[in-house]
Amino acid sequence: MPEPVIIAVPPKGGSLEDVFERLVQLGWVEAEFVAAIRSLVKQDKKRIKLESQLIRLWHQHGGDAPALEAAEDLGIDVDLAQAALGRMVRYTDIAGKDRIGFTPKSGVDDQLHAWRHDANPVVAEAAMALHLELDLSRYGRPSRVMFDHHEFEFSSPRGSVRGVLVGTDHEVTPTYLRRHQRDISLTCYDAFHNTLLDALDTGKVRNWRELTEHLIEANTDVRILGGLGLDDYLGHFVLMPEAKAKQVQALGASRDWYRDDKDPKMSLLSGEPLLIDANYEGIYRTLLDADANGIDFEHTTQDIEELCANEGRTAIYIVRSGSTIARTPGLYVVGAELVTSETIVAVNQERLEHHPGVDILVESLAPSAEDRAGLWRDKMAARLGEKLI
Repeated sequence: MPEPVIIAVPPKGGSLEDVFERLVQLGWVEAEFVAAIRSLVKQDKKRIKLESQLIRLWHQHGGDAPALEAAEDLGIDVDLAQAALGRMVRYTDIAGKDRIGFTPKSGVDDQLHAWRHDANPVVAEAAMALHLELDLSRYGRPSRVMFDHHEFEFSSPRGSVRGVLVGTDHEVTPTYLRRHQRDISLTCYDAFHNTLLDALDTGKVRNWRELTEHLIEANTDVRILGGLGLDDYLGHFVLMPEAKAKQVQALGASRDWYRDDKDPKMSLLSGEPLLIDANYEGIYRTLLDADANGIDFEHTTQDIEELCANEGRTAIYIVRSGSTIARTPGLYVVGAELVTSETIVAVNQERLEHHPGVDILVESLAPSAEDRAGLWRDKMAARLGEKLI
């Protein structure tokens, strides 16, 4: 029996939902199974959001009863809030102050165990495809439900293929693909840029099309074949508080950040470290010529939008639609995106050449070369209005 084809997909969030929707259309997985996965992951996401609110209210008001009262004033269901407070962890910090944190792993594991024994067999099957993981991207580090893996069989006129969908974080997917630990990847492009810098003749590329033009193929078996056609674009943008954004506007500089070595707005990125997601420092350091321009970076897992708007910080942040920024007072998007990303179809070339199942699944995916990023930019600009400098 041939080895299954290993396909990396996002482990959570809107990206996972979008990929699953496409795989349902292609006949790789059943719609009912995907609906159950989506429901369980969303339930867990709501839990974390509620607990985040309660942690803030508990610290602000000093205890369960005041926090519950404040939660009710905000329209939060009191019964749900009370149940959450009952399962959340209590501890004393290094200053001797009482604190409250997210539900510990054991509590989240109890919920996952209950789902795996649900009377609905589809829900139980979906829960078996999930696992718990420490969320290193969120302040407070909650344990959360993630997609783990799911086996499937796909039939085509060319034959049947056994496949395994594996939830893999964007940041490590390209590395696994290079090491023959994944055969196909259906994840976002920006992580490929970040981990393929050593295989590029220049790191100053903005999207997967430019990357393929500059890829030194002798350095890696990774190949990007095209987009998955989801139109799920996102961009890595510079965020600034209003005062600094207005300074940039007064300079009359171009919107691009790194096309012109004499760009006058580059000077506004030095002086104080830029807040960033640590996973993308390599891209930003390369694109902005950080060493030459005196630009430093500070890694954070806190709410970057609030830090920029309320504490006057500058950051580089992933923006999808711009809706959060549009409703956040004092927060601006400055300049064009440093990187444009979308869900792509990437493969390990050696596996594509020697495993027939990989080629059959790639043919089913039909990678697209169409670039609709311009439509995404137009929609985002309309939503941001004057907040786009």
